[in-house]
Order: sequence, then C-alpha cells, then structure tokens
Amino acid sequence: MKFIEMLTHALIVAGMFFVYALLGTIIGAFTGWVVGIFFAKPILAILSAIGIEGFKMWQIGAFLGFVGSFFRSTNVNDYRRANT
Repeated sequence: MKFIEMLTHALIVAGMFFVYALLGTIIGAFTGWVVGIFFAKPILAILSAIGIEGFKMWQIGAFLGFVGSFFRSTNVNDYRRANT
C-alpha cells in the first residue's frame, strides 16, 4: 500500500512539472507576441547581431517561457539564521 501511495505522488509531481512547462510555454508565447507588437524590430536586430535569425517573437517568448518554467524561486525562511 505504501508503494502505491509513493508511486501516485511521484506521478502527480511529474504531471505538475509537465503542466507547469506547458503553461509557461503558452504564456511565454503570448507574452512574446504582445511584446513583439511594440518592440520586435530592436529585439530582432539585437538577436540578429549575435547570429540568431529566422524566429518570430512568439517563438522566442515560447522558448523563454519553457526554459523559465523550470527556474522557479523557492522562498526559505530560516528563523534561526535570521535572528542570530
């Protein structure tokens, strides 16, 4: 019974990582599209200068959203260290 519970929890955590990565990609694509409406030319010019060409702003946003979804910050409050 304990093994089944551990397996269930592991599957839930793996599913959450999948959903977070998918949501980060979708939100990143939308944000890249919105930012591209206003700032596409300077951003694409900078990327072109360093050799990155042929992408649209929503694609860049989707990539950054996907990668950024794995870098979530964790707040740790250590009472002992804060009050010494």
